[in-house]
Amino acid sequence: MRYPPCAFFLCLAVLFGNVLSAADLTVQQRQRVAAPEAHQAVAVDAASFFAISNQAITRYDKSTNEPLVAWKAEEDAGIKHLNSGVVVDGRLYCAHSNWPATPLNNTIEVFDAESLKHLESLPFEKSTGAINWVDRHRDSWWVVYAFYGADEAARTKLIRYDDDWKPIAEFTFPENVVKRFLPNSNSGGSFGPNGRLFVTGHDHPELYVLDVPAESGTLTYKTTIAAPITGQGIAWDRSDIGTLFGIDRRQKEVVSMRLSHSDEYAELQRSVEWIRHPDNPVIPPREGEFDSYRCMNPWAVREGNQYRVYYSGAGADRKQRLAYAVADVDDLTDWKRTEPLFDTGAAGAFDALWCVLPHAIQTKDKGWNLYYTGNSGKGAGLSAFPGIGVATSKDGLNWKRYSEQPVLSRSMKHGDPDAIGIAGGSVQRLRQEDGTEKWFFYYTGCPTIGTTHELHQQKTICLAVSDDGIEWTKKGVVMTRNPDRDYENIAVAGPVVLQDPDGLFRMWYSAIGSRHMYYSICYAESDDGIHWRRGPEVGDNLQLLPTGNGWEKQMVEYPSVLREGDHLRLFYCGNGYGRAGIGTAVSK
Repeated sequence: MRYPPCAFFLCLAVLFGNVLSAADLTVQQRQRVAAPEAHQAVAVDAASFFAISNQAITRYDKSTNEPLVAWKAEEDAGIKHLNSGVVVDGRLYCAHSNWPATPLNNTIEVFDAESLKHLESLPFEKSTGAINWVDRHRDSWWVVYAFYGADEAARTKLIRYDDDWKPIAEFTFPENVVKRFLPNSNSGGSFGPNGRLFVTGHDHPELYVLDVPAESGTLTYKTTIAAPITGQGIAWDRSDIGTLFGIDRRQKEVVSMRLSHSDEYAELQRSVEWIRHPDNPVIPPREGEFDSYRCMNPWAVREGNQYRVYYSGAGADRKQRLAYAVADVDDLTDWKRTEPLFDTGAAGAFDALWCVLPHAIQTKDKGWNLYYTGNSGKGAGLSAFPGIGVATSKDGLNWKRYSEQPVLSRSMKHGDPDAIGIAGGSVQRLRQEDGTEKWFFYYTGCPTIGTTHELHQQKTICLAVSDDGIEWTKKGVVMTRNPDRDYENIAVAGPVVLQDPDGLFRMWYSAIGSRHMYYSICYAESDDGIHWRRGPEVGDNLQLLPTGNGWEKQMVEYPSVLREGDHLRLFYCGNGYGRAGIGTAVSK
């Protein structure tokens, strides 16, 4: 559906109130693994999943599905009914009760996640209701106490605990969800992407999506999602944002699923083919200069008959600094380059080693903001990128840092899409119905790092919003890797978003897949800037691949796209993350 410009902004204002709406969420089955212990629940960490039955647990390798180690309760151990599990900091926490026996005995049983050695039992002596699941979210523990039957199920409650297991809030379930639990109760629960709570009943092949109020009260029902499981304990994989594990109790199988939305695989309307410039790379590294080692991360703006391309250059000291190059639109082989706009930050600063991924955008008062990503020099992979800073300018030429601190920082909270690292993308200023502006920042989040290439390179595309371009509120993930497409089944990153005059949002992004193990450039479309379409067929959204035997045979990445008459102009990098320089292409 397309909108004329005036109607679009009205529609956007309505949609924005429901940003990242749960209404269109779906899950798609990934695989089913036979597991005799898949009777009560499943837990998951970066390398393994754990099939859980009443009195036994087996850890399986996620990559091979082979069993690795098993635990079984001794007859006199007092373990009767393990109900769920969550892995936190190398420990597996399992909810346990002796329901339906009396007197009720609730505990949380703690195991070493690698060896499954039983470490301790945490008693809940004064509790009522059977502990059915436990989770860790937002620096708190969350535990459900279940009551069963038509007369009692409404008493089922979720309690939030601090680190010392002292209750700090209590929540009940909405009536329509309780009715779906009957004649049993809530069996499983896990906090998923963007902080939403997903819960299950005892038997139904459904997930109930809930929002948790800031204070004690009733959980807010959002939607019901059909799922290829039979209720019971579930677990979001917080090392792989968007992947959910559950069980099929009848078949004794562990089921992995992928979060999606109803429009993700709809047809693309304005896909693009690109014609590469014959003289690429047009902005190569220069011997003896500050950009002698690398020219990367182009961001292009047009001023009259000239292009100004902001980029990050590295020299002999391997520090990355921001500069820009200027060329006439009619001659993209003759570029005049500036010295660095400003130096890297002081020792210990978020940008002490690198300033990369520039994005320049004009403000309402005709000034400029230049967003850039800092590398602190500490950490591996994206964990070395703790924040995104901003510099300001009156003319787009002379720049000064707005602050020594980032305006957008990684969360450092396990399970968040930007828990480990954060990097830039692009910013859009969108006019609202009342004449005000809302800023959308599409950026890269890194949820985890690991020894495997898939974990070490995993990245997601996230969204933050702002009223002024300085104070940002994170809204969570809008795109994750696609495990079914081998050119983007590891990572999606560096989103660049344009909005057409009729309101269509168009995104170009860098994707890593097992096909090349390096970047390609992909494409997506959206009507609201939130829910993105990738096309129904493999390859539909793949726009630029590594090619030839020269400067871009290894990878193509870091797109910057702008309009050039009836065409689009693309600037991008090639081999070695800019070691070969910056090239350009034009749409057919």
